[in-house]
Amino acid sequence: MIKDKKKILFVLLYLFLSFSVGSQPAVPTHGQEHELTLYIMPTLEPLDWTSPKSIYTSTFHCYLKNITTKDNYLLGHVAIKLKSSLLDKPLLTTQTSSGMQEKLDLIFKQKIGLGILGAPITGRMEPSTELSRKLKVYSERNKLTFIRYNINEKAARRIIEFVEQYTQVRDSSFATCNYYGGSFWPLNKNEGAGCSSFGIAVLQLAGIEPIEPEKWIVEVKIPMKLIGGSLNNNKKIKINEIKKTNQWYEGRGVANVDYVNYKVYDPSLMFDWVLNMTRQPSSHYRVISDEGTKGLLIDATAAVVDENEPMFSPNKEADLFVTHYLQKIPRQLQTNEGQDTTQSSGIPEHLFLQYPPRN
Repeated sequence: MIKDKKKILFVLLYLFLSFSVGSQPAVPTHGQEHELTLYIMPTLEPLDWTSPKSIYTSTFHCYLKNITTKDNYLLGHVAIKLKSSLLDKPLLTTQTSSGMQEKLDLIFKQKIGLGILGAPITGRMEPSTELSRKLKVYSERNKLTFIRYNINEKAARRIIEFVEQYTQVRDSSFATCNYYGGSFWPLNKNEGAGCSSFGIAVLQLAGIEPIEPEKWIVEVKIPMKLIGGSLNNNKKIKINEIKKTNQWYEGRGVANVDYVNYKVYDPSLMFDWVLNMTRQPSSHYRVISDEGTKGLLIDATAAVVDENEPMFSPNKEADLFVTHYLQKIPRQLQTNEGQDTTQSSGIPEHLFLQYPPRN
């Protein structure tokens, strides 16, 4: 009789544990672990996208805060980390610009106006050592959050292949990652990226659709009258003209003639969304903590990844910013059918986390 009771208790306990574990995101089996993390850092001061005037004023306040604060990203930042059994070390990187001076020259010398939002500038892949240091700083400021995804092997392989090709030096010493811009989409042929578009593109490659992507996006129509420099017949835009403009372009008009449609994933909106989700329990994710930083854990192991789909596609709806950029890059690249015109030499070593040697 006692043995029968023990058997019944064992079966009930087994069923309870089975249902409890089944309600949580799946954990990959040992030896086949593939984990993608999207790190999100907001601006130090809120950006106000209500109008050209408000975005100029709020960005200027961010800039003043930026010059007095070390280890800071002016417009916020998004980065990725890939841990996979396909890699010897975790990959930690993102797209970034090469420095502030080029931006200042465009604004104050060429007087490009709000063209700075999408103007192509010199870019680079951010090294893991630089990024890991800033992640720690942002975490200490309580200005860091993340979304971590368990992904499948096809997704991990696809991401690795993308970073290899995206960072590859090709004809005329050209590498796609050498260009940064707010209008770029890195899965378009020969285009660079902004940090947030780079991160979202990696999610797409892994077959992941964000839960509420519309809450991460800013979309406005920039009046052509506020775009200057080489983007608009070398017109000089005065700061006062921006400060007096209280609304974005309205009405039908002609795209890239009367206005430029500008769409961007805003790191601050992404940050606020994730923090809000950490306060709302859901069956779609788990709230977790990583070294004191709260984030979300999502099971994306069932995501469908088409490995035969072309990695890069031509941009058939290029806006003013992208068209201007494509006219400047080596002509032979635009006639090549594929993005990878030479054999990949692998991902640059400085994009991997460097662990200290063991004693």
